[in-house]
Order: sequence, then structure tokens, then C-alpha cells
Amino acid sequence: MAVLIRKLIQFGDQDLETKVLEPSGVVSKEERVHAEKLDSFLENRIPQIASEVLEEDENKSNIIRKWYTLGRKLKIIVDDRGLVMQSDVDNMLIWQAIWQYLPSSMMPDRTNVQKPYYEKQHKRQDHLSLCYELAAFDWDDINWIKSWGFVHEITARPSLLRDKRIFEALGLFVQSLDKYPRVEDFREIMKKLTVAFPTKQFRNTLLLSNEEIHQKVEEALSRN
Repeated sequence: MAVLIRKLIQFGDQDLETKVLEPSGVVSKEERVHAEKLDSFLENRIPQIASEVLEEDENKSNIIRKWYTLGRKLKIIVDDRGLVMQSDVDNMLIWQAIWQYLPSSMMPDRTNVQKPYYEKQHKRQDHLSLCYELAAFDWDDINWIKSWGFVHEITARPSLLRDKRIFEALGLFVQSLDKYPRVEDFREIMKKLTVAFPTKQFRNTLLLSNEEIHQKVEEALSRN
């Protein structure tokens, strides 16, 4: 399918903002109508969502809760196949379509607003997709996370997200530590866990019992 993205187009010696259909190419009338419908919905709904998140963000210091709440609200939209096609999720265009209507008050600190969002969609810098991935969990399963850097480390390893029991065991391990790990320490923890559950070599962990999952995680993370 396609989505409408605002872009600066050069006309003579001027840069004018216009909406273009992405991905580029020939689109049907049905696809154009669908893209316009989605664009109109996002233009109205995304600022509302931003206001709702800021109102619900009672604990201003809990950045994980803020982005989790945003992810949960975006998930309702993105998972609605009457609004968003799976192809536009797979090609990551939906995040560009949403970002263009996100108020600056809801953007992460130090965001370069001059930089097109598509340039942020590499090396795990796509903030909205990370919020969306985090929203796949219940809050009670992720409230042990205190650093957004941890989210980057976790979502970069799909094998750890295929089976939520692995994620749950990881959380229990971190909470059992005498000292909460720094991002550097957590990165080492994740490397060990990836060895036990490699991303490139898919293993059907659903065949393992809960006890086996937790034991495998504990053994991997306790190893020097």
C-alpha cells in the first residue's frame, strides 16, 4: 500500500512542503484513497495521543513509563488493519507518517527536528518502533527497566522477544542483582543471553518448560 509523507520539494529557487505518496511508484485509486484516509486520521489523532500521554505521565522522571504509554496508544492504531496495512509496518513508513504529526513536546530530548525521520530509521534509532515493540508487554513485565538504553539492547535481539518467558526471566535476574546494572553492564548481560538464545539460529523455545527457560537464563547470566 502507501502512506502520505510531508516532504520539501524544490521548485525553482524555493523549497515547498508537499505531501507525497510513499513508497514511490504507481499507486491505484484505492491505495491513494486509503492513504488519504490514514493521513487525515493521524493528523487528528496523534496530537490527541500526545496530550493524553503527557497528562497521564504523573511521574515525570519515569521515562520508560512515558514511552511505554505512547507505544500502547500507537499499537492500537498500527495493529488496526482497517487503517494500517502490514506492508506499511514492514517497510517502516507508518512511523514516518506518525512522526510528522507528533508535537515537539512529545519528542525525545535532543531530537534534531531538522533531520528527516527516515534518516533515523537505522541502527535501532527509530524511536516510535521501539515504543511499539515495548508495548507488546504488560507493564508489570517491564517495570524493572530504568534506562531507555536497555530497551535498545533488548529490541535489537529478536530471539529474546519471540518467547516472553525469556524476557520475564531476564527481568527476574536483573532484579535479583545487589546493584542495578549500568548500560555497559547490561550490554554484557545481553551478550551472554544471546549466546544461549541466538537470533540467527532460530530455536523453538516453546518446546521448553517454564523451569527450563528460567534455568537456561540463570545459567547463561551467572557464567563468567
